Amino acid sequence: MATAAHRLTAEEAIRRHAESGEHRDEFVAGRLLPVSPAGALHGLVIAEVARRLGNQVREHGGGRIFADAGFVLGLPEDPERVPSPDVAFVSHEAIAAAGGVADERFLRAVPELAVEIFSPTHDREPEQFHQRVRDLLDAGVRILWVIYPAARYAVVHHRDGSARMLRDDDELEGEDALPGLRIRMGDLLDG
Repeated sequence: MATAAHRLTAEEAIRRHAESGEHRDEFVAGRLLPVSPAGALHGLVIAEVARRLGNQVREHGGGRIFADAGFVLGLPEDPERVPSPDVAFVSHEAIAAAGGVADERFLRAVPELAVEIFSPTHDREPEQFHQRVRDLLDAGVRILWVIYPAARYAVVHHRDGSARMLRDDDELEGEDALPGLRIRMGDLLDG
């Protein structure tokens, strides 16, 4: 009789993650899945998005900006799933409800705004990238920006299922997650 493999908890995953010295994993369905490092353009866009969101939060407050941090989403089908969006904004209230930020654990909170940058250097199949997008929306992310730098467009997803494509001259907006935030799409790509 075969025994089922032990499903790791998020806490066990972060402990193994720290012990292994590997820093590019995601935790899905009780397993650590490797994620390749970002390519140069991907890295530039992550930095530019984080800088601009950080400037908005520094000026107006309301929360914290995270880059490549793991979030335990509490999804019904996989409560311990831990994606790490490229950039995320989490309100002070959500951080407090999660028990604060600690170096040794993932944040048990859902970002109000999350950003994913698509990169052809991802180890995963496109379906896995799209699953991450679905997971973030299913968990309750208010706004999800999915940016496709090589093709120079983004898709803004809302938790109600609506989506809108933006091109160079269109503006990404913080809407009710980060009121007043407006970033011209092309400016993110051109630095």
